[in-house]
Amino acid sequence: MNLFLCAVGAVLMILGAAELARLVVFWATRPLEGEKLCLVVAPSGPEDCEALVRAAAERARWMGASCRLICLLPEGEPELPRICQYLRLQYPYLRVCKKEDLVYDIREE
Repeated sequence: MNLFLCAVGAVLMILGAAELARLVVFWATRPLEGEKLCLVVAPSGPEDCEALVRAAAERARWMGASCRLICLLPEGEPELPRICQYLRLQYPYLRVCKKEDLVYDIREE
């Protein structure tokens, strides 16, 4: 029993050290202030749109105020604009555009 508890403790210490290393790497690679970044997500359909945009919004929030989030809408999906409009209520920095307008939305300051 004592050996089992020591093994569990060792595993938990290793996982904690890995999490600490991940946290340090994320902090070290965080974008500098003043850098302009765009995070573009392209959902393939309405099934994964909400989860993909929410995950990207968390990533954009982590990157800071200089990061903009753009959702690229595929052709022929009538539900995606409504889903994205709903998500814009929660994430006002979310931009929704079509493939042909992507260049203009990225360059927009």
